[in-house]
Amino acid sequence: MKFLLVMFGSFMLLAQGIYAQKADSLKLTLPEVEQQFTQKNFFLLAQKYNIEVAKAAIIQANLLPNPNVSLEQTIIPKSTIANDVQIGAFGQRAIQIQQLIQVAGKRNKQVTVAKIGAEISEYQFSEIIRELLFQLRSSFYQIHFLEKTLLMYDEEILSISRLVSAYQEQVQKGNLPQKELIRLQSFLITLQTEESNIRSQIADNETTLRILLAENTTQFIEPVVDDAKLRTLDLAGMNLETLIGSANENRPDLKMQEASTRLANANLNLQKALAKPDVTVGYSYDRAGNYVNNYHAFTVSMDLPFFNKNQGNIKAAENQIEANKQYFAQTTNQLENEVLQAFTKAQEGEKLFRKIDPTYQDGFEKLIEGVLENYQKRNLTLIEFTDFLESYKNTVSQLNTLQSNRMQAFENLNFVVGKKVI
Repeated sequence: MKFLLVMFGSFMLLAQGIYAQKADSLKLTLPEVEQQFTQKNFFLLAQKYNIEVAKAAIIQANLLPNPNVSLEQTIIPKSTIANDVQIGAFGQRAIQIQQLIQVAGKRNKQVTVAKIGAEISEYQFSEIIRELLFQLRSSFYQIHFLEKTLLMYDEEILSISRLVSAYQEQVQKGNLPQKELIRLQSFLITLQTEESNIRSQIADNETTLRILLAENTTQFIEPVVDDAKLRTLDLAGMNLETLIGSANENRPDLKMQEASTRLANANLNLQKALAKPDVTVGYSYDRAGNYVNNYHAFTVSMDLPFFNKNQGNIKAAENQIEANKQYFAQTTNQLENEVLQAFTKAQEGEKLFRKIDPTYQDGFEKLIEGVLENYQKRNLTLIEFTDFLESYKNTVSQLNTLQSNRMQAFENLNFVVGKKVI
């Protein structure tokens, strides 16, 4: 029948690649995506400035206090009480110069606190990169495998749409029953609904990718992936103990927590130093306001630590140290369990993937040609034909989901270890 030949021909054309890549797409490999991310991501650029802010605090903490100068000058000169004579043309004047001297190594301790703060800022930057790169890679691979599934849906929808049009013509002529047309239309609606959901998932991941890349063009970002290379990835040679050790060495969040503990200790040392009163020394000159004219004196002053010995801040710093020790233990425990979970999931994903014959999908796609040919010859009923298409659709979707989940598990393993291990 003519309409069957049309439908069969459409499948053959699709199999030969009429679904070429989008002309308006921006094709990027994963290394290219990561490079653009590190160069253009607004959040990373802002965080780099925060690191410079923290480094500037080191400079500030290392500066000495400024000296203080005060000048006193009479406005209307008068005779002094002592000798009842005018004191020159300018009358009475007094000058005082003072310099604060920090004791107990306060300045060095402030510098230490500032340096650790800058170190923490750098770890925060590394942690942000780790988290955002995980999002970036996850979205990249999800788009790739969703696009492969979408291609299959597009192929089926186009073919079924053509078949529906041909059936409508034959039903109007009375050559085919209405129920077969309704079944095809129902199947088509199901395909279109599922396709819409896939497009929505692609759009969500595409938005994430565009934000991370600071991409402001209207081009669709199309991941370029070597599927054959992905199939060669495996977990051979990896073991849990080594992965946990690597995570302890590389995870920025653990380093940040360790640095926070050191910061708390440095702050305790600073607070104890602040309990020691600083000394202010100076020089004073008084022309005619003291017991003798042209009075010169050395001055020294300091607070007497009778009441405020910085007890509250010292107590707070001591408790902060204990709290940070617990946070560090919690982070370490969380890290180990995250690596265990990620490694287990990666192993399960890899095990399931290796159970699938690499030629299975190709063989399944070739089988469709025979099914179409048999349907064309009316050796298959419409129900059998649509059941096969449903099975084909589910198989392709599940295989792509399986591969996507495998790559998500691998990327999650990279994420929890803190570096690329696969």
